[in-house]
Amino acid sequence: MNKFLIIAVLLLATLLAAEEFDIKEFSNPTKYNWNNMKDRITAREDLDNRQKLLQIYELNKQNLVTNMIKSAFAPGWGHYSSHNYTKGHTFIASEIVLFGTSFYFYNQAMDDYHNYEDSHYIGDIKQLYLDANSNYKNSQLFFGLGAIVWMYTIYDSISATQEYNQNLWNNLSNKLNSQRVIITPTSIIVRF
Repeated sequence: MNKFLIIAVLLLATLLAAEEFDIKEFSNPTKYNWNNMKDRITAREDLDNRQKLLQIYELNKQNLVTNMIKSAFAPGWGHYSSHNYTKGHTFIASEIVLFGTSFYFYNQAMDDYHNYEDSHYIGDIKQLYLDANSNYKNSQLFFGLGAIVWMYTIYDSISATQEYNQNLWNNLSNKLNSQRVIITPTSIIVRF
């Protein structure tokens, strides 16, 4: 019973608040600054050109999530996809250096640790243990830096993709606006 009462009240309120629909105002072409048929045709052609531009943009734009996944899989790959090669080279090179250095210090730490286990002289044992710890800490430091750079690469692929998409839109818009004479099968359009 309450549901029907609420529906009835809402329906009554809608009917009381609704204004009369004015078909003349709705179909008035002067509100769009169309004073004659030529203005309407020009507006329609401009709309068609913008729709074509949007279709070309939609086909060529980069997907933000895809580039983030690419950067998560391999640092710099998202930047390569968005044609930002300098940053892509920088990120992949820095990852190679950081993880390579981490791997080098880890190998040094393992060598020192194995030598520590095999050593019998008390002076060597202490020094090899300290060297192994020092190299292991350096390995962890460079690995952490590499992980931070990798996370930043994923984050920066967002701005690189947005920049690529913005440049794509600007280039397409400039190309459309720079065409002074457009020849179509039915007409020739000259823009000033």
